[in-house]
Amino acid sequence: MKKIYLTALGVCAAICSLFPMGAQAQKGEKTLGLMGGFATYNSSGFADVYFQYTFADHFRIAPDIGYVFGNNGKSAFILNADMHFPFRVAKGFAIYPLGGFTFNNWSYRHGDSESRAGANVGGGIDLYLTSNLKLSFQGKYSFMNDTGGAFFGVGIGYVF
Repeated sequence: MKKIYLTALGVCAAICSLFPMGAQAQKGEKTLGLMGGFATYNSSGFADVYFQYTFADHFRIAPDIGYVFGNNGKSAFILNADMHFPFRVAKGFAIYPLGGFTFNNWSYRHGDSESRAGANVGGGIDLYLTSNLKLSFQGKYSFMNDTGGAFFGVGIGYVF
């Protein structure tokens, strides 16, 4: 796991050196994007659409809606309302802890479904490729009865 983390960090550093990044999250910034990744509860992929609005320095709201693809007889619709707290580390590079609320509706192969509400805790990295385009790497854990799990994703967003 440590090797994977160090490799990912090296890739991020290489990307940073390739692009003339000058942007960072500023009050009033809005981002619309797509994210995809891995959900641990059913060991499958997920995809979502997200919106981010930075309403004050170091505070942004980030709702998203998505779908966890079926595996092991389980799939889900997910809805999240998270708060990000971004901090600039270098020019065009920010990290953020996050916390928020989640609502998941899991469907099972035999026709049953269950809805759960819970809390999200995690963090992420923003890499501004240009003033209008950013990459995000995010990991979070959703605490819910019976259906809790981690979500690891990579997103691309249009900043306006």
